[in-house]
Amino acid sequence: MYLARLVTISTVEQIPDQFKGFLNFQANLEGHEASKKEKVALLVIEGTSCYVPVFLDRLKEIGEIEERLAEQQAEMNEETRSVLAKNIS
Repeated sequence: MYLARLVTISTVEQIPDQFKGFLNFQANLEGHEASKKEKVALLVIEGTSCYVPVFLDRLKEIGEIEERLAEQQAEMNEETRSVLAKNIS
């Protein structure tokens, strides 16, 4: 199992350019048009160059992120889980 850790939480417009491709891919996958002010978390799968954007305003509970990561054989560390749980609407 891979470990996912939090890189940053910011708005879509503040995500650095090198991560915009990951953000756009995830938005397209979800059929979602992200607004510039929308809050997004960026996770990295440790030991890889895989970044996982999570649109926090769309989530109801932390379990939704855990399910998505499990599909990629990954899980969050405790610090990441705690911070994200506090930031879900």
